[in-house]
Amino acid sequence: MKLLKSIVWCLSLSWNVSKWYTTARIAVGVTIPLFAILIAFIGKYVIDMLAGQGALGQDVLIFLLLGLFASSLMRLLAQRLEQYCNAMHEDMLGGRLALVIMERSFYADLEYFDNTAYHDKITAASNDSYGIIYIVWNVMSAISAAISFVGVFLILWQASFLYGLLMLVAALPSSIIAARYTKLLYMLNLEQINGRRQMDYLQKISTDRFHAQDLRLFNASSKLKAKYRRIWDGLFVHRRSAARNRVIFTGLLECLPEAVVAWVGVDIAFKVLSGYATVGYYSLYIGLATQLWSAISMLSASVVNIYDNQMKIENFVSLEGFRNHVKDEGKKELIQVETLVFDTVSFTYPGTRHRALNCVSFRLHKDERVALVGLNGSGKSTLIKLMLRMYAPDSGVILINGIAIQEYTLASLRANFSCYFQDMRNFSFSLYENFTIADDSRETFEDAAEVALAASGCGDIMEKALKGFETNLTRFFDTEGIELSGGQHQKLALARALFRRHTALILDEPSSNLDPKAEHDVFEALRAYTKGKLTIFTSHRLSNVILADRIIVLEEGKVIEDGTQKELLSNPYRYAELYKYQQDKFILRD
Repeated sequence: MKLLKSIVWCLSLSWNVSKWYTTARIAVGVTIPLFAILIAFIGKYVIDMLAGQGALGQDVLIFLLLGLFASSLMRLLAQRLEQYCNAMHEDMLGGRLALVIMERSFYADLEYFDNTAYHDKITAASNDSYGIIYIVWNVMSAISAAISFVGVFLILWQASFLYGLLMLVAALPSSIIAARYTKLLYMLNLEQINGRRQMDYLQKISTDRFHAQDLRLFNASSKLKAKYRRIWDGLFVHRRSAARNRVIFTGLLECLPEAVVAWVGVDIAFKVLSGYATVGYYSLYIGLATQLWSAISMLSASVVNIYDNQMKIENFVSLEGFRNHVKDEGKKELIQVETLVFDTVSFTYPGTRHRALNCVSFRLHKDERVALVGLNGSGKSTLIKLMLRMYAPDSGVILINGIAIQEYTLASLRANFSCYFQDMRNFSFSLYENFTIADDSRETFEDAAEVALAASGCGDIMEKALKGFETNLTRFFDTEGIELSGGQHQKLALARALFRRHTALILDEPSSNLDPKAEHDVFEALRAYTKGKLTIFTSHRLSNVILADRIIVLEEGKVIEDGTQKELLSNPYRYAELYKYQQDKFILRD
């Protein structure tokens, strides 16, 4: 039943991708074996006439030879059409499956990207997508082989019921063993996914530029190669053993059909010598016996591959088993952020026991600039993720304009925010695409981009961009691209956040890679840029919080202080203590 469901699923996928190619592949798959049987019969009569055993005239011989040529030509054309349809259709299927995996990754909850099982499943699904493509080919092959098998079996049965029966019995054991080892090898492949991902990671970091300096400084090549070999050796030993056993057993069992073909040849040969059959019959039945074995082998191999791919389909479909906890079920459209309230919000990251946030409460207004301050792990970045509904809180409620944020559509909620994330990333796209990926509907792109570049202090980047905004970032895909320093990358990512239209701005450590002058310039620009709009930012450098109208101090997931800098410095508690740590660094000592 599962096998049938998998076939139906794949044929449905095939039909949705291209009705024309699906129809053409089935039609050609049915036609080719019929041409093969027709060619065998015409060949039988031609051989009989050439051997002087046919009673038909010369004109008939010419007609048969022309028929043989036409049938062979039509079969050849059908085979070439099949190759073309297969190639085009498989490309289309590959593209569709890749988009499905991308879509499921895009819409998966953020928590799954810290989940080993999810990464293993995505990797397996990516690998299995090729198997899913070939199940369509296997279904077509099975249809073609089944037609060939039925036709040839009936013809051989008329000559001798033993011919078809023995060939069928002889071919079954190797098919059963092949099916068993196919399953074993696939299950072994799933077990080894994590190890293969580690190998892929080691290969990736050995070739990418982001790790190049560290690996050379640490002289780490020998250590990484040894680790790669150790993982590879462990995986290879098990695969070699399974593959070797499969070759030995199937190889021995495949001798049985060969023996049947040989026996058919001997039996027909004696019948020809005894006058019970013509030479043409020898050619016909030897060819049909070989064709029957080929049909059985193809049919069994196709069924085995469908069975194999059935497990791959189940694995692919099981991606849906990772259910999102952040549901996009809201109906309200958020137009502008007026107020933002955290009401006794608590949250624990999946797979951990320690609360990242513990009964956090505060209220923000649209014209406030608020700094979140605290040591690493205090919960600052977690607050931002919950505001944007990257995660859902365990308890408590987050309100925007007095309405729980889950009542808004995810699209409209996030459209009101622009955010510079602490672990910022730029893209190996053009500068234009790096901006428009955040907001692709700006009417005056260049003006808005230049304002954002100026506000983030990276206007000098355009001086290096020989193609203007069409210049590629990095030389990964374009030798005329530009390479940026860490600080410039941070400024560009900040510019993208400012370029995106928003009613609330979030800046998570926006100056961590900047030199003192660049940091000063950026915060001076942000002072004007953020005036009159809700701005939330974090910074370990407390000298920067002078930009803030208000400071919220977090510690171990709790709000422990809330007020202006003047108010917090007058109270000798945590903020004043942290401020003094940094202030003391600038006191000259004898």
